[in-house]
Amino acid sequence: MMLKLSLAAVALSASMYAGSLSFESGAIKAHTEVFGDNTIDPVTKKATSHLSMDANPTTLKGSIEISMNDLYSDNKKRDEHMQDVLESSSFPKAVFDVKDVVAKSGDNYTLKGTMTFHGVSKAMNFEGTITEEGGKVRIKATSSMKISDFGVKPIKMMFLTVRDQVDLNVDISLKR
Repeated sequence: MMLKLSLAAVALSASMYAGSLSFESGAIKAHTEVFGDNTIDPVTKKATSHLSMDANPTTLKGSIEISMNDLYSDNKKRDEHMQDVLESSSFPKAVFDVKDVVAKSGDNYTLKGTMTFHGVSKAMNFEGTITEEGGKVRIKATSSMKISDFGVKPIKMMFLTVRDQVDLNVDISLKR
């Protein structure tokens, strides 16, 4: 009987640390370049979290998605062109599905998963930190991808071609 009560207490306390994580705030930024303009930095401050995590960050699982229509930069005309090139009406979301989180040192982790972008899914890793304080989980991580790997031709502007590599910077806060 005492063993059953102890197991029930452990299960109850573990469930207090488990659960869904909803997007609260933050930004997901993309950066690329073209000669003469190094400020092509579309960003979104909206995301949908389908993530869950127990007490340890290595238990983080699920996915996070953004709407391509929520990406914007400092140039509306360029944003309209970006939406056309990315075919956001046909491929409205980018989704990162977390498959495994590997502890490195301290709060540093590698998030291994699959990125689905423009209808193509590819293995991808993010490097960064995962911290928790006051019922909020903060993920700060970076990665890069080639848009051509996802079937998107690098954007051309006049006689210049935008760099194929896009650097991603995630800084989000999730609440339990």
